[in-house]
Amino acid sequence: MTYIPLPRALPHERGVDPRGIVDFLSTVASAGLELHSFMLYRQGAVVAEAFWRPYSARRMHVQHSATKSWTATGVGLLIDDGRLKLEDKVVSFFPELCPVDISANLAAMTVEDLLTMRTGHQRGISGGDWRNLKTSWVEAFLHEPVDEPPGQSFIYSSATSFMLSAIVTQVTGQTLHALLQERVLDYLGLDKLEWDLAPGGYNSGGNGLSCTTEDSLKFGVLHLNRGQWQGRQLLSAQWIAEAGRNQVEDVWMGEFDGKQYLPRNKDSNAEAQREGYGYQWWMTKHGGYYASGVFGQYCMVLPDQDTVIAFTCGLRLGERRLQAAIWEHLFPALGREAADPHTSQQQLDTLIDGLRLPVLQGLSASPQAAALQGRFAVEPNEDGVLELGFDFRDDYCDFTLVDHRGRHSLRVGLQQPVETQTSLTGNYLHHQYQPEQTPVIAQGRWSAQGEWRMEWRFVETAFGDHVSCRLEEGRLLFDRGVNTNAGSMQRPTLTATRI
Repeated sequence: MTYIPLPRALPHERGVDPRGIVDFLSTVASAGLELHSFMLYRQGAVVAEAFWRPYSARRMHVQHSATKSWTATGVGLLIDDGRLKLEDKVVSFFPELCPVDISANLAAMTVEDLLTMRTGHQRGISGGDWRNLKTSWVEAFLHEPVDEPPGQSFIYSSATSFMLSAIVTQVTGQTLHALLQERVLDYLGLDKLEWDLAPGGYNSGGNGLSCTTEDSLKFGVLHLNRGQWQGRQLLSAQWIAEAGRNQVEDVWMGEFDGKQYLPRNKDSNAEAQREGYGYQWWMTKHGGYYASGVFGQYCMVLPDQDTVIAFTCGLRLGERRLQAAIWEHLFPALGREAADPHTSQQQLDTLIDGLRLPVLQGLSASPQAAALQGRFAVEPNEDGVLELGFDFRDDYCDFTLVDHRGRHSLRVGLQQPVETQTSLTGNYLHHQYQPEQTPVIAQGRWSAQGEWRMEWRFVETAFGDHVSCRLEEGRLLFDRGVNTNAGSMQRPTLTATRI
């Protein structure tokens, strides 16, 4: 399949003041927010796109919970076909996995309750809770206590989205990904998407989708165009209207502990209230709706402005300044005449050309390299790390880590960052994601005090690890942290001795 990019235009040609984009990018930079990519589409064309090196246009990026809106699209296809109904009961699709005694609340739960996350549960399950679960996720969901009648209270839960994915497969005999590929993605020219599988062969539904930023933007444009793509109606306008309409008035994000969402005290947590929720889409100001993934993965559809905005990021949990900057700078620029479009465009082009994530500072060589060269046995630790190894060469260092999963290696550039594939264990710092292989761009620098530091940028994810190695009294002390995570952002120090 030939990839067909969206049309391009200058901002002022589509009624966007480039000054507003400059102000937006300057604001997020001043705030120290870690953006990886940004694309703005208006009136039929991409009018701005920015990538913070080493992230780039053709890089895949995990979308986290923005995946949920793609899952809803698969459900919409089956509802359009008449093969699925909003009022269908969840238990009817999995009779063999239901509890012996089905509660009245579980029996009453419908497909629409899943779509709106009003299932009657008292806790919302995060992907980080289930990702390491090797037994049936369907069975785990059906055995979760349903404390309230469904259709009433909102509780955010990736488990509801997974169940929608599983129902699609039960109805069609295809994975959700396969259905979307056949009915939607092929027409959009998207054939490189990746989507994690759960036990039973179901797509994870609530998370685990990886795509490029332009892929995400195209998905938003399909919804902006009410399901039409190049003259073909891929998804009904009626479904898109319902999915992007506020279905839940009283929406509060639960208290998140890294694995689950729990009900919170609304009176003392006003910032946890949201604009509303549709069918796996969040409502936003000015009549828009958006797909949202943890750490700042967004696809925002603004029908009244004929606009779609897409981001990938590595933001901290609870970070609200990116959205504030959108409403303060980007939104007012939509439909605003530029006072001096030529000068503003030059400023924008210069700003975008210089975008990159902070680079590790320090020395490329040190006499301490000889002391660190070789293998080190690690004392017992909760991460199961057994051995660390360093092989310094002129331009790079080959780093090796042996743990309970096996031997893992990556190449660390001394002069310039180096990209390799690695199987390095990272789930404790990476929201419990653990791919078999993933690309990493790594660079190392020495401090003036002889400490060896490494930056590992996992460039298809939100995550970047920072590592420090220092020798004290004949022992190696190894510290590893991360830019963002739903749980701990720093692992316990490893202590090792030379082999």
